[in-house]
Amino acid sequence: MRVYPTEQELRTGSGSGIASIVVGMVIIIVLALVVSLFIWFGCRIEVESGKIAILIKKTGKDLPTGVIIAPDETYKGIQLEVLSEGRYFRNPYFWAWRLCPITRIALDQVGVQTRLFGKDFTIEQLAKGKLFADEGEKGMLREVLMPRDYRINPYAYSVEKWPAVEIPPGFVGIVTELAGTEPVDKEVFVVRKGEKGVQPDVLQPGTYYVNPYAQRIDLMDARSQRHEMFGENALRFPTSDGFDTRVLLIIEWAVDARRAPEVLVRLGEMGATEDSNEILQKIVVPAIRGYGRIIGSQYSAPEYISGVSRIVFQSNLFDRVRALCASKGVEIRSVMVADIDPPEEIAQPIRDREIAKEELSRNEAQIQQARADQELATSTAMTEQEKRKVEAETVKLQAVIAASNSMAVALVNQEQKLQVAKTDLEASKLEASAVRARGKAQADVILLGHTAEAEALKKSVIAFGSGSALAEYELSRSLGSRIETVFTTDDSEVGRVLAPAAPPAPEKK
Repeated sequence: MRVYPTEQELRTGSGSGIASIVVGMVIIIVLALVVSLFIWFGCRIEVESGKIAILIKKTGKDLPTGVIIAPDETYKGIQLEVLSEGRYFRNPYFWAWRLCPITRIALDQVGVQTRLFGKDFTIEQLAKGKLFADEGEKGMLREVLMPRDYRINPYAYSVEKWPAVEIPPGFVGIVTELAGTEPVDKEVFVVRKGEKGVQPDVLQPGTYYVNPYAQRIDLMDARSQRHEMFGENALRFPTSDGFDTRVLLIIEWAVDARRAPEVLVRLGEMGATEDSNEILQKIVVPAIRGYGRIIGSQYSAPEYISGVSRIVFQSNLFDRVRALCASKGVEIRSVMVADIDPPEEIAQPIRDREIAKEELSRNEAQIQQARADQELATSTAMTEQEKRKVEAETVKLQAVIAASNSMAVALVNQEQKLQVAKTDLEASKLEASAVRARGKAQADVILLGHTAEAEALKKSVIAFGSGSALAEYELSRSLGSRIETVFTTDDSEVGRVLAPAAPPAPEKK
């Protein structure tokens, strides 16, 4: 089989075949270029940052009636899954797409989703008050979207943005469940946890992301409140003797944070002003006025003016009002009487009388002070006299003690000198005895030495036979070591003495 044209064929007219090959290659290149351009410009889906792509299938099975989201890719219509940021390729013959922004929940917001596809609620569910959709049902979802970015299909879900609940310091949040089981006891102000209605637990200060269709959070101020009953609002009551008296009060109160839900349901909210503050106007002020009139009418006007009953009135009023308000969840922290304004027709005489009493008391106090000063002066003089007497006695006693001490010291010194003299005498006696003993011992030693020498000489004399023989021996012994040559004759006395010790005479040749 021939693969390549021969040289003859090339020369004889096979140029048409080569042209056909070149044309085919050009067509292939053009088709490849067209397909590439079609894919790049017609099929490319560029999803930018902050965007999503919604896919719509053009071919496939038709959707059932009432269905707006395709169950899977075999059906026509809008697909549930979306394309996030990136580059994708879809055949425009089978697909269409639409770019939409992502769903962004800010830090101070919460998102509430509503599923736009699924089964509808039944009549029985609606009759029972069902509000939130379960899996596969169309309707609002109980779970909320926290602050961040979400890639949610806007054809499948709609998102409402609500502000997060911020509970400032000093406040508590009261939670009301808008959806849930019906309460077992419908007569209570606060239901059990999880039932529909006001919940028993409060929320502490902070930020909370709750579904506004599921829970409502009302703020209750738990800080100390100050209410002044001055001017026209002052407490008025008749005294026991029939005089109209006005008392100016300052009340410090607060809502018990633990019972804030009960207070909200029982009494209402705390308005922006004292007139709109339902807790103040319904509980605190009526209790103050009611008990104030009852307790205040037990004392006479003079007692209020003199101030005798003011502290008792304030203490009794505080105890009675605190007990009543505590039973309703309101804490009374203090009730203070700022001033008491009695009727002027009795106030001035009583004031004058009280001033006279104070003047009399002041005069008596001055007299008592003068007497006390006199007694103090007398006592001071007696004290000074006693002090001087004690000082004189002290000086005398010190002199006597000094003399006695000097005499005792002198006596002790003389005794010490006598003892020293006695000691010296005894030492001298002992030293004399020692000297005599040493002299006698030395004499005895000398005597014994001489006696021993005499005994030795005596024994030597006896040994030598006579004293002269011993003398000659001693003389010879003493002189023998010093005499080297002696000139004498054999028949002399010296010769005869030395003859035994002389060496023998040499022989004559």
